[in-house]
Amino acid sequence: MRIYLRSITLDDGPNIVKWRNTPSVSAHCLNQQPITLESNEAFYHTYIETGLYQQYIVERIDEDFGVSSYPIATAYLKDIDRTNKRCELCIFTSDDQEWDTESQSIAVRMLLEKAFRKMGMHKVYSYVFYKFLDEANLLKCAGFMTEAILKDEAMDADGKYQDIVRFVIFNN
Repeated sequence: MRIYLRSITLDDGPNIVKWRNTPSVSAHCLNQQPITLESNEAFYHTYIETGLYQQYIVERIDEDFGVSSYPIATAYLKDIDRTNKRCELCIFTSDDQEWDTESQSIAVRMLLEKAFRKMGMHKVYSYVFYKFLDEANLLKCAGFMTEAILKDEAMDADGKYQDIVRFVIFNN
């Protein structure tokens, strides 16, 4: 499987809104409120254009019928703290069948490459609901380790407080 990351544009809004509002995706987000095209555009202007977030579209390269690519997910680095050289890594889960463990692993490695090599970050962290072991395993396989368990940190879709695990990896 070959994938690559490309910077998002406003034209990616419909896919991002569709993915983010899918119940199986939003269940993994700390903020589970639905988003709209308008709120996504405001987010783009506030966070992407200012450099506070670096968001990418994960595209699958299809070589079976000529070379073409198509979007399968989005992933990003956020809360970029250039003073302390740290940021948060976030991936959307996706209902696209191509967004599987292999493509997620590749995307995480690509984001870490951007964070450590291109941006000079010292530390990258990520938050995962304790109950989502597949996400935890994905991060552990990429070299992340548990930094903390935050008790009753965020509400799930059912309004119940859930524990969050903060994972971390350092640029060694």
